Amino acid sequence: MHQRRPNSSVIVATRNGSDSDSKSLEERRADRRLAAKQRRDGGKKLKRVKRRTIKGGKLWWRKNPQLEIACFAFGLFALIGVKMFKLLHGGGGSGGGRRRDVFKAFEKKLQEDRAAKGQPHEINTDSGGFFSRLRGSKYMIPESLKRIGNKDAWYAALRQEYDIAILPKNDERSIKFVQETRERNGAYTQIAAAQTPYDIHNCPEYPPEGYPIQWPILEVTKNWPTDDATPRHEIYQGICVFDYRTELHKADNYRKAELPFVVRDDPASARTAERWMHPGYLDKLLMGKEDIQRRTEYSPNNHFMYWVDKRSRSERQRAAKKVKDAKLHGSDDAHGGFGRGDQEEFINAMHLLDNLHEARDRFDKAKAYAHKHQDDDEAQQEVQKWDKSLRDAKKARQDEESKNWKPPTENLRMTYLEWLEHANVTDDKLGPDNPHWYFRLIGCGDMGDHTADGSCDKGSSEWLFDELTFFQPRLGERRPFYMIEPQQQKGIHCRFGMKGVIAENHFDLSRNAIALLGGQRRYILAHPNQCNNMNLLPRGHPSARHSAVDWANPDLDNFPTFPKAHVNEIVMQPGDVLYLPTNWFHYIVSLELNFQCNTRSGGERLYRKEVNDCGF
Repeated sequence: MHQRRPNSSVIVATRNGSDSDSKSLEERRADRRLAAKQRRDGGKKLKRVKRRTIKGGKLWWRKNPQLEIACFAFGLFALIGVKMFKLLHGGGGSGGGRRRDVFKAFEKKLQEDRAAKGQPHEINTDSGGFFSRLRGSKYMIPESLKRIGNKDAWYAALRQEYDIAILPKNDERSIKFVQETRERNGAYTQIAAAQTPYDIHNCPEYPPEGYPIQWPILEVTKNWPTDDATPRHEIYQGICVFDYRTELHKADNYRKAELPFVVRDDPASARTAERWMHPGYLDKLLMGKEDIQRRTEYSPNNHFMYWVDKRSRSERQRAAKKVKDAKLHGSDDAHGGFGRGDQEEFINAMHLLDNLHEARDRFDKAKAYAHKHQDDDEAQQEVQKWDKSLRDAKKARQDEESKNWKPPTENLRMTYLEWLEHANVTDDKLGPDNPHWYFRLIGCGDMGDHTADGSCDKGSSEWLFDELTFFQPRLGERRPFYMIEPQQQKGIHCRFGMKGVIAENHFDLSRNAIALLGGQRRYILAHPNQCNNMNLLPRGHPSARHSAVDWANPDLDNFPTFPKAHVNEIVMQPGDVLYLPTNWFHYIVSLELNFQCNTRSGGERLYRKEVNDCGF
């Protein structure tokens, strides 16, 4: 048997044949030489093709790095171009055309449903612009911030449903909605006894002298008692109301002067109010994927006063066990709150404060006299006497406060629907002496270090920054009008009040922007120069900065300076935003089920002297 040698045209015999045995080594070599000569004379040898390489074994075209980068860039942009073409012409990827057809069918059905109901069809198919389509199918919420806000798919789907199909953006419609709501609620006008030298609905460019006009507090509360949540449409209003679309420059002048005012018909706040008041929206927002328990305050009556728990851990545990035991023994309504707190305790706290101030004044005078008469032994003894009196007064105040103080409210947690069951009741179950609940939401944002994830509060609602775009902490030209120092923002706080709820009179150490997004609230405001007449609970008290006087039933014997206080009032409506400067007093009454959100952005030292003079 013969076979061809590798890389040779010579046919050689296998070892099994006789030719292989008969030929000697010399003969085989001769045959190979002959075959080589024949190839040189006329035969063609096939050349082996070798891959050309350069030093290092790399391909030849990689000699030039610029050429390599150009080739890579060309391929990348070609891939992006194909993706863009598919997105713009039938949807991205396989099945994109079908998805587009499904959306068209949905839009057609929506048009037919609206036509059957006699409603105009308005739909905004721009769900975030071209780049949102490039990213995929997730809806990009308009005006959302990159880092702050809710980034979950459930919230994006909810907003897509309302932003595109149910309430597409239409500023004129949203403003008309809040205007019609105000008309249904009825207009609030100045009472005959409360006329101002300026028109509160057409105020001058700059704040007039004496703005805002204020009236004696007993006159205001006699006209409309604070325990009465039934609207009275003739009120003592002294602050201006500005139209966002035409009078924002005026509002800016009043803001720079650190004076309060209300902005009305802001398209951004009107959109949020319209969405929150749309039937079912808050149910989906608060009881969907975030069906969680949130902060809720309970009071056995309609009074709510802020407080800081200064009890020891063991004292708090004993109080909680007492409430728990009461519930175990059949008392379902057992709670730890006392409304305004113990009124006698407040009066006693003010008397102890007076004693403390008197001892401090006597000590300061004795010390000043002894400094000038250092050789007077009686003067030195007087200093020691009043020093002991001052220390005794401080200790007496601390002992009495720790012994008699009771928390005015109880802090609970419940879901939105649980709160709504308590709050949305008929008037016969309301009234000043019946239990009330105050529901709270907190959006952390950048409230402190590393809180954008909502770590400032269990069950935080970071979507508040997507809902209330006019409270976003943007900088530069995009800074919202209500945010003076966005970098100083302390989150967004919302309080849902039931009819009759009273938030006691107090002042805050930072400027406030307060938006009403549903219902009505009555705000009674007072200048910081009224501080000495407000009879504030002293520094160090759990409810410091709050008035010790029950405005619904003032004790004028124990608080004789209270009638000297002057105030003004305004009823806020859905879509309204109140600008409240630092240290201004405010007392709030919920006139119906309502939703209010506020944010703070820094403070102003303009009124520090007034509050310092009354102990702060």
